[in-house]
Amino acid sequence: MLVELTDCTFGYVPGRPVVRVEGTVRLEPQTCVGIFGPNGAGKTTLVRGLLGLLRPMSGVVRRDAGTRQGYLPQHRGTDLSWPMSACDAATLATSARRRFGWATGCGARMKRLMEVLRVGELANRPFAKLSGGQQQRVLLAGALADEPALLVLDEPTDGLDVGSRDLLLRVLRDAIGRGLGAVVVSHDADDIVALCGSVLWLEPAREPDAPSVAHLISATSLRERLAVGRTP
Repeated sequence: MLVELTDCTFGYVPGRPVVRVEGTVRLEPQTCVGIFGPNGAGKTTLVRGLLGLLRPMSGVVRRDAGTRQGYLPQHRGTDLSWPMSACDAATLATSARRRFGWATGCGARMKRLMEVLRVGELANRPFAKLSGGQQQRVLLAGALADEPALLVLDEPTDGLDVGSRDLLLRVLRDAIGRGLGAVVVSHDADDIVALCGSVLWLEPAREPDAPSVAHLISATSLRERLAVGRTP
């Protein structure tokens, strides 16, 4: 077990919960859980709770001590005003976590992952000049090189071309098969079904000041719910 949530409510202002997780949700190695819901339903708040960046207002969070966590943000949200190479971008999170400073050059594991993700030859190119798919593959190499036990990915294939998407999903499936625990936040049901065994389905609040509710469902039932026109 990496992280376990039981009847947890998360929010920022006392008395105004944002999202409530019903029942028990357990994140394990070699598994992937999706988070699916409309904008404003509390997906970001739930991710903060999963990562331990936000304490629950109620309920219980259990976390395996020493679990190394990683986060892959949306590539569209990356600040491109800071001049850096692709290698710099890939090593940034690892250097900050391990040495609280700047890492020079790519380590052997980083180089191998960049080759696997077909961005090895781009290591010295300006990160800002890469395509969206190349940037996301560079960032994934950096996230995986830190060898997290739990990796949270925010819209990992948003805006990517078919080739970049398929490669990224294949590398993620391989990493999960080798023991990675993953959480994928996505508005794309195909991505979630391709990677996840289960999904936290977020239903928006129906009353003012009430939280959204997250139900754990199977990934296959996500397609069924969408096919009959149900929305979170």
